[in-house]
Amino acid sequence: MTEKPKTGIFYGWIVIAAASVILALQWGFHESFGIFFTELYRDLALTRTEVSGSYALFYVVSSTLGILTGRLNDRYGPRLMLTISVIVVSIGCALMSVVSTLWQLYVAYGVIIAVGASFGWVPVISTVCHWFVRKRGMALGITKGATGIGMFIMPPFSQFLIIKLGWRISYLIIAGLICTIGLPASRFTSLDPAEKGLYPDNMKGTVKNTGNDKRISNIRGFTIKQALRTKQFWLLFALSAIFALPFGIWVHLKAYMVGFGIREMTAANVIGLSGAAYVVGVLVINYLSDRVGRKKPLIISLLVMGLMMLWLLRAREPWEFYVFSIIIGFSWGGLGLFSAIIADWFGLKYLGSIYGILDASWGIGAGISPLLAGYIFDITGSYQLSIIMGAVVIFITAGLALLLRHPDEPASTVI
Repeated sequence: MTEKPKTGIFYGWIVIAAASVILALQWGFHESFGIFFTELYRDLALTRTEVSGSYALFYVVSSTLGILTGRLNDRYGPRLMLTISVIVVSIGCALMSVVSTLWQLYVAYGVIIAVGASFGWVPVISTVCHWFVRKRGMALGITKGATGIGMFIMPPFSQFLIIKLGWRISYLIIAGLICTIGLPASRFTSLDPAEKGLYPDNMKGTVKNTGNDKRISNIRGFTIKQALRTKQFWLLFALSAIFALPFGIWVHLKAYMVGFGIREMTAANVIGLSGAAYVVGVLVINYLSDRVGRKKPLIISLLVMGLMMLWLLRAREPWEFYVFSIIIGFSWGGLGLFSAIIADWFGLKYLGSIYGILDASWGIGAGISPLLAGYIFDITGSYQLSIIMGAVVIFITAGLALLLRHPDEPASTVI
């Protein structure tokens, strides 16, 4: 039995709102790298491979450090983690305004901004899972949807700033926005409902996820060692790494469109529109997953994304790129199911640590892909091979997702 919820606004939604503001700012800025991409290789006289390397380094560093920040969040909570994140990302973004050499670009973006970002993503996802059980899919959908809002606003905004003020001043303005908005928002976060005298979902006695009888996260929790011993953990690790491989083409998407005569502002709007579509997709797909399970929506999302990569091969006109952006952005919402699956399968006690380790696998794929796409272009003068490879990889990921099965209960549990 569960008791009726307390009246008023459940504080879990306030936590989500605060964390979502920070993620929207940071990920909106991060997903605008492709907007600055053309400016960087032109003004700094670098190759596309060299500039892509800074983005690749960002993913390797931020995802690897997610292992540490997940554990720190389990111990110290998201308020400290997000404060560090906002300050460090703002400093790195400001430093981007003065880079003039390749090594400076790598330090500012690939190291400093990456370190700051690592204190944001994993702690936020872990925290949301603590606050919600029955509505976990929807809660994660809303949180990750915030990144889509940032992706919708920031690329066109960044392009507007670049046109009016230049890319260096644009970085300074964005640094100021992240700091002045993000720091106050971080103060409203909290790791556990018990800290506020509350229960997950605002319901005393929330023990089971009745919407999906295969979810076991609130009956028991895996330790880190127990999770690492399961085949399911390593399947998710492989899926995440492989799925990230096509992601690199996104860094080059503006350059790809401009190569066909598309105006830069139009290209920025296309990229931004994918963020709006992602908001809808992540909400719809995560909501459905609370009712039909995570597996089917994930596989369908992957298949649609693979088809849209093939569509990108033939896209030449603005409307074709808009179609690509809307459909693949919506389908990208299925990516949010990975974190829900991890919470469902392995429990909450060590969620930050376990999710941090799995998030590192994303860094492997996302680190390789933009560098590879840039290298292929520098060698062949075309992105066609990169796009084909991306489509193949996504279809392989969909096939592997068919193998997803929840792990058996460990011999000894930790509640």
